[in-house]
Amino acid sequence: MNNPTNQVRIKNVTYLGKIFKNNTSKVLGHDGAYSIPLEDGRSFWTFGDTLLGPELKGYDPKKELLDVWLASNWASNNIEMIANTGCFTNTRSGEELLSTNPIYIEKKGKADKIIPMVLAPNRGKRYRPIWPMDGIMINKKLYIFHIFVDCGLFDITKKEQQLDINLYGVGLAKANYPYVTFKRIKPSVYPCPPKDLSNYCEYPYIWWNCESNGKNDSIPAFGTAVLNNPVNGYVYIYGSKVEEKNHELIHGVYLSRVQTDGIEDISKYEYYSNDGWSKAPENLKILFDGNANELSVSYNSYLEKYITIYSYAGKTDSKDVVSEGAMEEIHLRVSDNPEGPWSDPITIYKPKKSCPLDICYAGKEHPEFSEKGGKIIYFTFVSHQRYWPELVQIEFE
Repeated sequence: MNNPTNQVRIKNVTYLGKIFKNNTSKVLGHDGAYSIPLEDGRSFWTFGDTLLGPELKGYDPKKELLDVWLASNWASNNIEMIANTGCFTNTRSGEELLSTNPIYIEKKGKADKIIPMVLAPNRGKRYRPIWPMDGIMINKKLYIFHIFVDCGLFDITKKEQQLDINLYGVGLAKANYPYVTFKRIKPSVYPCPPKDLSNYCEYPYIWWNCESNGKNDSIPAFGTAVLNNPVNGYVYIYGSKVEEKNHELIHGVYLSRVQTDGIEDISKYEYYSNDGWSKAPENLKILFDGNANELSVSYNSYLEKYITIYSYAGKTDSKDVVSEGAMEEIHLRVSDNPEGPWSDPITIYKPKKSCPLDICYAGKEHPEFSEKGGKIIYFTFVSHQRYWPELVQIEFE
């Protein structure tokens, strides 16, 4: 195919700033930041690890790693971190996100978890959260995919960013109006149980087991992006996974779909394989690679293309050398169809790091705020050091 990125020309890129700092729910920072448009014109946002407390006393992102500061005596006694949160916004334009007062789901005057968990957050010297991903509203019900994760605890003696993250499963939760109480849905067909016995108590809620046996046989974490508008009655659900290819570790994107009336039944899902659509998540076709786990996919009317936006994760070679620009760039690809073929990537933004060890991740578009038919779009990313979603405006030529 002709590379359609040749048809994508950027006129302006404008950094706008951090969003959601104006809140009354004790939130001092969080990552993730998926937005799901609701039928009443509002958006529901999901976040991962969220810092709660009175202030970030004495913290300077240019001088000290956030995780080191969180381990300090003052932060240990005054800052709480919960695994996930969510809020509502009622803005009609992207720039209004800079000044809006988000309405978080709260408990006792501070933001509270939106997706409950059975497993204790810290167990077996691992941090085991549930992180919400993308979702969709269908028939007045709000659905959110979420991942089950266990992570190595931060080692303050190393004083470096550590990405010891093991994703072991995906689940699905739903809420009815007013969308403040989410219930996790049990799968109609269960996958293999997780390998780690510590994770077994979450097993009743695991839709896809994402663990690998070392043969690139793991199932992608479906739900890391959802195409918000169904196509021919299908919801398209993208998934990511890390795998080995040509002696390199890559981050790949895969695709599933389900009719809108079957979203709560995992047996109704189909998977895009090398032989076309299949009922089993086997022999899956990789759409593209280089992405970090989170991404967005939308249809852009101005470009008349599907677009995906993500933080670039690159590849890791056999000597553990990571691609130049990894976790330092935001990429865009386009396609004529949800399944591709997808174009080569173009770099649309290079976030500013607060310090050399900072990483910038969680890049994704928020298409409900696009303007002029998609000529102007908005996306966010997160600097681990600054730890707020930061908003950028893109204008196409």
